[in-house]
Amino acid sequence: MKKIGAFFKLVRWPNLIITALTMCLVWHCIMGLPSTLAFTLLVIAMVLIQAGGYVINDIFDMDIDAINKPDKRIVGKIFTERQAKLYYIALTIIGLGCGLAASIMANGKNFYTIFAALILLACFLYSYSSRYKKELVIGNLIVSLSVAFAVFLPWLFQVLSMLGDQEMLLENQEWMHVTLHIVLIYTVFAFLMTLIREIIKNMEDVKGDGRSHCRTIPIVWGMNAAQIIVLVLCFLTFLMICYAESYLNNEFGLKITSYMLYASGLLLVFVVMTNNLYTLISNKDGRTVKMFHFQSIVMKISMLIGVLSMVFIK
Repeated sequence: MKKIGAFFKLVRWPNLIITALTMCLVWHCIMGLPSTLAFTLLVIAMVLIQAGGYVINDIFDMDIDAINKPDKRIVGKIFTERQAKLYYIALTIIGLGCGLAASIMANGKNFYTIFAALILLACFLYSYSSRYKKELVIGNLIVSLSVAFAVFLPWLFQVLSMLGDQEMLLENQEWMHVTLHIVLIYTVFAFLMTLIREIIKNMEDVKGDGRSHCRTIPIVWGMNAAQIIVLVLCFLTFLMICYAESYLNNEFGLKITSYMLYASGLLLVFVVMTNNLYTLISNKDGRTVKMFHFQSIVMKISMLIGVLSMVFIK
């Protein structure tokens, strides 16, 4: 039982649930489509590939985790490196297999686009863990783009499945136009929120990253610069949330009939921005691992609230 619990921690099961939930909300609430076997397989594929990405990340992070979180590390403590590699291979291969099946079922002969995108995603996640995580900015961008891709993927999947039927494309032109704009708003939202959280995690892990010769933003540019970047990104995200609600209403007559999206933005302003601003202006000693860990949790909650706001689009 201990190993089962450790496995779910290894694959970051809360993050996987958020990914699956996000894709389902895009499919059902934004696009208004019923469940299909092909879409279910697509969600499973995305979740398994992402799970594999978390496993390979922990394999390459064994030395860093020994410094940053010695009591919480799993690879090298509960699972051997060889066991973890087997989990990574199995999760990735099964995930790609589900993606291939979903693509063939939905797109027929044109299956290769989605399948190629999933292969590319798996390659990016491996490259991130093996090399780019230690590079300046690019590692943060890869993670942020992979999360944003999960938001955009359901729309792309459905549109590609209609390409062979010109009549269906003409009938659904307006639907495609409207849903594309909504999905893009949430895609940008997911990208920005993930980017902010990744920089906060870099600040949280700065001690172990420094000893492992990582070139993250707080190490190369300094903690002050990292906190200022977080403040700017939080402000831009809040402005985007305000603009998005107005844009959806003015252009398409759509309203998000709850304050959940605003609540997500307000969490950024009153917790993350205030916290970073205070430590920048007053006392640098306030920059503790616990503070940045708390901000990371707040970011995850804020993103979940923003994702759930899809339910209230009318």
